Amino acid sequence: MNSLEGKVVIVTGAGAGIGKASAVEFGLKKCKVIIVDNDKESGEVSKKLIEDSGGEATFINADITVEKDIKNMVEKVLGKYARIDILVNNVGLFNNSGMDATVEEWNEVVRANIISPFLCTKYCLPTMKENRAGAVVNVASISGFIAQENYLLYNTTKGAMINMTRCMALDLGKYNIRVNNVCPGTVWTENNEYFIKKSHNIDKRGADLHSDFGGGNMLSRVSEPKEIAKCIVFLASEDASFVTAENLVVDAGYIAK
Repeated sequence: MNSLEGKVVIVTGAGAGIGKASAVEFGLKKCKVIIVDNDKESGEVSKKLIEDSGGEATFINADITVEKDIKNMVEKVLGKYARIDILVNNVGLFNNSGMDATVEEWNEVVRANIISPFLCTKYCLPTMKENRAGAVVNVASISGFIAQENYLLYNTTKGAMINMTRCMALDLGKYNIRVNNVCPGTVWTENNEYFIKKSHNIDKRGADLHSDFGGGNMLSRVSEPKEIAKCIVFLASEDASFVTAENLVVDAGYIAK
């Protein structure tokens, strides 16, 4: 029996990209996977992928930038399983505005990238505290460590998430709840494919070679979502039982180069 078998795992934004890949990986580990997404069609696709692989999955249609939806989501999970073991705060909003950003854009990005993961964690905490066990994995970004042109909103919020994770880990360690970040470099998700094609007019092969993306790291390629998902699963598992407040950078050496 692997250490994750039977664990109840919530993955937000599990209808696509890193969230979808993570949900599938947890399913392969025989977890009870809760797929949370505001896109019903995408969420159902992820659910079917897990079930077709012999796993157990539940889809909850929710907008986790809305506090009421978060509360309802947690209540549904507890109503079905009576506990929550792992939370993956994957949902995030990309915005490539710089000094021209509006207050409305700031409010939108801060709500999605900082307030939302805080609230998801807050409402999952009571059951984790009661069981004196739990793991929270936040999906930040290497953008939280570096300056990038016209990424002011995004990088600021990802930098905030990095320190929020450390503070959460400090506050929750006494309950045996671990909180960590995965900080990816460029991942070839549906979202990144759209923005990279829009900004640079290149496909995946072009992104592998471009200095802003794969060409700027030590392996000369962008990542697949599954590669990030495996790191998320590791941090959630007992293999990382003595790891908390960590920022696991998964960028093929981009920021070290």
